[in-house]
Amino acid sequence: MNRLYLRMSVADEVAAMPLPSRAEARQAILRALSAFSARVQSAGQLLELSLAFVADGEMASLNERYRGQAQPTNCLSFPQAALPPMFRRDLLGDIVIAPTVVVREAAEQGKRLRDHYRHLLVHSTLHLLGYDHEVAVDAQEMEALETRLLAEMGVADPYLNHMHE
Repeated sequence: MNRLYLRMSVADEVAAMPLPSRAEARQAILRALSAFSARVQSAGQLLELSLAFVADGEMASLNERYRGQAQPTNCLSFPQAALPPMFRRDLLGDIVIAPTVVVREAAEQGKRLRDHYRHLLVHSTLHLLGYDHEVAVDAQEMEALETRLLAEMGVADPYLNHMHE
């Protein structure tokens, strides 16, 4: 199991919203870090990432700047280049989540909010590890991996179109 240094921040504008606890976020991120990755070479490696919960305005600004879409999205990942082995930590990158979007999506899609956050944390962490879904074959691989990792946490397949009861 890898060791994780998690820096977590919450913008004042979303502090009152339902958010995953630090322990829940760590659990989902660590689950994703258990996936095969050229980035994570050895078990026990100290990995660092930051997780920020931001307001829709900040997310829209980031989404426009980095993806050319002037609207808030649920999550964005910003991978960092690997540090040389002499460093004690490998800074994987940053994950940014817009809770307002996540809460709305969970309601619209009939998903438990806790499970939707878990999915987005796993999904975003896999991006930091180099996984992507721009090409169909890569998307299938990433979605299958996400589904397996989430199932290990008791979360239903997020890509099935069904309502939770």
